[in-house]
Amino acid sequence: GPGLRATYQWRVDRAAKATPAQIEARHAQYHQVASVLPMLQEAGVTIIAGTDAGFLNSYTFPGSALHQELQLFVKEGLSAPQALSAATRSGPAWFGQMDRYGGVAQGKAADLVLLTANPLQDIAATEKIDSVILRGNVYDRAALDKMLADTKAKVAAWNAEATKAN
Repeated sequence: GPGLRATYQWRVDRAAKATPAQIEARHAQYHQVASVLPMLQEAGVTIIAGTDAGFLNSYTFPGSALHQELQLFVKEGLSAPQALSAATRSGPAWFGQMDRYGGVAQGKAADLVLLTANPLQDIAATEKIDSVILRGNVYDRAALDKMLADTKAKVAAWNAEATKAN
């Protein structure tokens, strides 16, 4: 919404003013931290995928950020199965909820994402969503596209309102 979007303006302004040296330093810091990921996995550290989405985290949005995170995990050295496990099993295991989540079995939550391609062959396939089953409700591609269109329309209305206010 408009309030959340307003919190990003200072980040946009700060990024626009960044010097090439500052940009390079941020990239170097990222690569230094990311290079540890495979070592953590090998050492048995539980890696849990998931966004820290919120008003303090620049451009980290629920949904799309998870796909990007899985791609970064693989790019930085995890296997596709390890990345997928971090997104589907590590959280429930950490919180003692494997009896309800983290697998497909009778008695577990029926929340599934059905894909049109195999993410074990290409982790970017997690973005090729055919259908979603959430709390027993099936949302096919047409229903998902309608949700996206409705959201875009809402954002367009917010933009129009903001333009009028200025």
